[in-house]
Amino acid sequence: ADNVAGGLNSPEAYADFAEQCLEIGYKGFKIHSWGAEAGANIKREIDTVHAVGSRVGAKMALMIDPCCVYDTFADTLAVGRACDEENFFWYEDPLRDSGVSQYAHKQLKKMIKTPLLQGEHLHLVEAHTDMAIAEATDFWRADPEYDGGITGVMKVAHAAEGFGMDLELHIAGPAQRHCMAAMRNSNFYEMGLVHPKLSNIVNP
Repeated sequence: ADNVAGGLNSPEAYADFAEQCLEIGYKGFKIHSWGAEAGANIKREIDTVHAVGSRVGAKMALMIDPCCVYDTFADTLAVGRACDEENFFWYEDPLRDSGVSQYAHKQLKKMIKTPLLQGEHLHLVEAHTDMAIAEATDFWRADPEYDGGITGVMKVAHAAEGFGMDLELHIAGPAQRHCMAAMRNSNFYEMGLVHPKLSNIVNP
């Protein structure tokens, strides 16, 4: 989300950009919205989920990633229920205070139907495995920069595979492509922080 003229500055702008991405061939679209940066305007978060869902939800997989910035469990639950209504593919890293609570996310999983994806704020195979054992996530997330390089990511990938779960790689890059090519259990290659009016700030 931003304040760039013609950029991602409203729920409708997100829907327009999702439609543009669909037209050029993307199979999925992930919302990186305002989160708590603009005073935790949860209504705007929910409006964005509905705007994108109503525009392209039947045509591509939809995800939302608040980057762990929602302030309360109630806000997190409200956005999750909006994701349910729009049949989102996953709800990523919604809530964190001083750490990522396994208990809170296990409770959230019981109260919404949209799968959770956790892991950007967890590091190395033990933390990822503990989250799965606690039944607090549905998808795993790993990154070569955060999780011990290619070797560390592959450990996480094989652990996820042992649980019968999928691992999604964080952001784009050569190491991520190598890992994804060596994995069976992954769905999307993440093009990070793309924007309708600005050059991609992360090389694909």
